[in-house]
Amino acid sequence: MRFSPRLLALLLLAVPLAAPSFAQDAEDTPGAAADRLAIRATLDGLYAAMYKVDAAGIMASVTPQFLLLEGTLPLSSAELIARLQKGGTDTKWSAEFSDFRTRLQGDVAWTTLKNHEIAKGKDGKECQADFLETIVFVRDGERWLIDRYHAAEENPWVCEE
Repeated sequence: MRFSPRLLALLLLAVPLAAPSFAQDAEDTPGAAADRLAIRATLDGLYAAMYKVDAAGIMASVTPQFLLLEGTLPLSSAELIARLQKGGTDTKWSAEFSDFRTRLQGDVAWTTLKNHEIAKGKDGKECQADFLETIVFVRDGERWLIDRYHAAEENPWVCEE
């Protein structure tokens, strides 16, 4: 089938009109600054709860359908809590986030970031790793909850000798 140049030009002009429209970048939407702060507070709250192995705090930050994908290991919120409880609080760890990029689309937002984690065991050895992460948030009333969390290792865990 051959298209005339005029028909082809009309089709090419129509494609952008038919493409799905996404919200403007978060900086341009009303309330975006407050949403970004709330999203960051949710993430910080999740990590604060994980540091303390606080099951109620973890559950307060995630949806009932929450799923964490770290590498190829999928974990529900209950499985994440069990894994943290098994490890206990002997290991002290921290996460340093950078390069946040958040997009908002109605009641859904997704953030990509870099995460540098440091873990110090009871033996005093320090280990560290870097992750590239994508987190999907959903609005629940006035708050944002984490629905999906994907962490891909950028630099694998390395421990002091």
